[in-house]
Amino acid sequence: MKQELQLNPFKPKKDWKYKVITLTDITLHTADKKLSSSIGKKVKKSFKTNKIERIYSPSEELSDSKVKIFILDMLKKDPEFMKMVQEEEKKGYKILIDIPRELPLFPGKDTMDFINSKNGKRILRSLAKKSDKDI
Repeated sequence: MKQELQLNPFKPKKDWKYKVITLTDITLHTADKKLSSSIGKKVKKSFKTNKIERIYSPSEELSDSKVKIFILDMLKKDPEFMKMVQEEEKKGYKILIDIPRELPLFPGKDTMDFINSKNGKRILRSLAKKSDKDI
């Protein structure tokens, strides 16, 4: 049987147990980070240790409306994540993914360091000039 992620509002059902994956924020980095090899392994580790885990993934330019679609596509494409969902269902748990309506977006420390650097300031001045011309 093929597993499929579905985007539906949560409706609790009696006698079902749930595990919730909550996305807390998105942090943008300019430095190359080691990409997470498997989202499923990170989620399993988080469930086991009951601690927050970070997932590093390359992303395209995202608008607010595309963030949720990007995240769900990323989860669907990870076979380890889908396997983990199946294992949890065999244990009697349904996996819920909690994506807040307004997911905070933060610059990483490396991004702030770049913005405050000489090259970063040059780029910001250039962007400001371009936006002034558009007005």
